[in-house]
Amino acid sequence: MGHRHSRAESSQVSRSRPGASFDNTSRSDSSNKAEPSTPSVKVKFPFRCEDRSKIPDELLEGPFDDFQIAEDVYATFYLLARNATPEMYSISPFRNPDVRIAWLYLLFIAGSQIFVIAAITVLYPPTVQQETAFVNCQNVTAVAALRVRGFLEAATAEACEAAWNGKFEADVRGRTVMMSQISHATEFYHLVFASGNYVILILRLVCCTWVFSEVYLQEFSSVRALLRYHDFSRWFLPLKGEVVRNSWAICVPMIQYIVLMCVTTVSFLVICAFDEPFDIVMNSLAFTFIAEVGSFFNEPLVSRMAATAVQGLPAEYDEIKYLYPEYRLSNAIREDGTYTDQGWYICDDEEKAGLLSDYRVRHNEDAYPQPHKRTAKILEILIFVLPPLCVLVGALHSRCRKEGCDLTSVGGKSEL
Repeated sequence: MGHRHSRAESSQVSRSRPGASFDNTSRSDSSNKAEPSTPSVKVKFPFRCEDRSKIPDELLEGPFDDFQIAEDVYATFYLLARNATPEMYSISPFRNPDVRIAWLYLLFIAGSQIFVIAAITVLYPPTVQQETAFVNCQNVTAVAALRVRGFLEAATAEACEAAWNGKFEADVRGRTVMMSQISHATEFYHLVFASGNYVILILRLVCCTWVFSEVYLQEFSSVRALLRYHDFSRWFLPLKGEVVRNSWAICVPMIQYIVLMCVTTVSFLVICAFDEPFDIVMNSLAFTFIAEVGSFFNEPLVSRMAATAVQGLPAEYDEIKYLYPEYRLSNAIREDGTYTDQGWYICDDEEKAGLLSDYRVRHNEDAYPQPHKRTAKILEILIFVLPPLCVLVGALHSRCRKEGCDLTSVGGKSEL
């Protein structure tokens, strides 16, 4: 999180850091300082401490396990927002110029993912079939037939004339008539499972599995980890004397989940609509990239925030960075070798709840309430059910559009 040691402890120890630099440097020596040793820490317990009375008993209830937050833009912004306090820094881009880069990354990643999905579903949906017909616009019967096939918006000569792509004269039964060429493109959502042999069906299944594996095993795991971290922080921060703030940060993983659901659903529909093997494979790869693009942009953001010091801290604080993304002994041990009992960070050899880094947590999940565990389960069920259900609805729609459906009987044909 944002600081290594608590404010209370930093006020009791002269010039001890609530947070040291990411590279374990001091202001007097920024390049040659090694990791601190621990000569004063006596191992009497399965955890480190200077004063046992400063370690809350709740943090010692085992057994412990570790969980890792995925390192993507959504998670990084969540950490910055969750750790922002009035005493430390503001997450508002208007009040704190340092966090503007984080807002920019979040808005670009989420906005670009949503924009791409909107562009290919609403603005410019991909076409699967391109049909061409030749018709005499003065022939009412022929114009009506094109209207039924979806070539025209209305069965009128005016609509036919407005839709033509070219004209030419033709001799029809010894009479010269003016023929119009009319083209019609069918969007993907009208042709879900409308064509394809068993090889194409298997290929669609394989490619949908690719996309879903990426979304569920990696991206959804990131959402679930953030929900888990959110519950942990609500329990952990008060034990460290902090007030839980910025609960709205839970909106960040929810936005990520909505984007993932949209990507998965649209990818399934597109893959199941195309019948060319190359198009199917390339579409699956494209949607996989859209789903994971947030992780590609995370490294420069983390490097920037891990190297940026929080400005305007109280006088008793030394330098604090916005992020501590890597595990280091210096996160929990001062330069003189003493352990920070009231700090947020712990060492890897301790059996105690705490942070090993900003992205890695040690905890006992049975030691504190987890209200968002049920939420994560519901979201997991939805991501398994909703995309296949949309494909099923799309397939029924495509069949009804092609053959006509009698709504009074399931699967029946109408006389329309």
